Amino acid sequence: MALQEITFTSANGRDTIQGWVYEPVGRATAVVQVVHGLGEHSRRYLHLVSTLLDAGYVVVAADHAGHGRTAMESGVWADAGDDAAQVVVADALRLQAEARDRLAGAAASTGAPALPWVVYGHSWGSLIARAMTSNPDARLSGLVLGGIAAQMRGIERVLDRPALAALAAGDQAAEPAPQELVGQLFDGFLERFGPGAGPTAWVALDADVVADHGRDPFNNFGAPLSARFLQGFVDLYDQVNGDAWYATVPSGLPVLILAGDQDPVTHYGEGAYHVANRLVATGHADVRTRVFPGVRHEVHNEPTTRAEVEREITEFVARVS
Repeated sequence: MALQEITFTSANGRDTIQGWVYEPVGRATAVVQVVHGLGEHSRRYLHLVSTLLDAGYVVVAADHAGHGRTAMESGVWADAGDDAAQVVVADALRLQAEARDRLAGAAASTGAPALPWVVYGHSWGSLIARAMTSNPDARLSGLVLGGIAAQMRGIERVLDRPALAALAAGDQAAEPAPQELVGQLFDGFLERFGPGAGPTAWVALDADVVADHGRDPFNNFGAPLSARFLQGFVDLYDQVNGDAWYATVPSGLPVLILAGDQDPVTHYGEGAYHVANRLVATGHADVRTRVFPGVRHEVHNEPTTRAEVEREITEFVARVS
């Protein structure tokens, strides 16, 4: 494996985005851009990254503004600046452009063709990935959505949107959002898991995965979300879950959706089927959906589903490349 680092100034003008390009031994046949979720970082996907490398794919990933190594460098967690929805999507597209240029330059020196590009977005990353899909410059060959954020009860039925909007537009926009509003966003996340469930029990059925998530200092999942970041999350959610989004998706783009049926982020699997059905109904014929029974949010990390999820992704990339 060869590793390149990519750094660039975030669209927020404050952070330096920390990114990486992992290249396999031998000739690569495709690129997979991994877009991580809320309160985590891209190296939590190293098992998947290793599998993709072994399959002959380049992997591109970065830590978003307010997250992971990017936040370690800036000292600012859980905040992406003003207009966070636009910032995180612009940064993901900038990473793609930077990595694409580097890989194209290397390919040109050997006469190899440009590689097909697939985006894998998990959770909040599924929102970012869907927004990327709407941009013609992304030129995607495939889209994979894991732990897809769709039909979330808190956002759609509980959140006090006027109160959040007022805070995000005010002088305290960069300050932590009230816990009441944050709690509304995550409403019902633990209700199926019993009275002894910890605050992140929804992440995985496997206790070791949950413990690993909690002790990882690059995660910092408990960092207070700024009001403007919370608003940006909701704005992006609304954008890609609205009816207008489907018309922006190229009709021939293959899509793979993966989720667990005990995951509140995807409304216990129903959100995955909803997005898939809407895609098909709007003329997108190449859609595969798989909802795994008995597991929660991180289907790519659950020991019982990890290998099968990785097989789904690697075979999907092979098919669309």
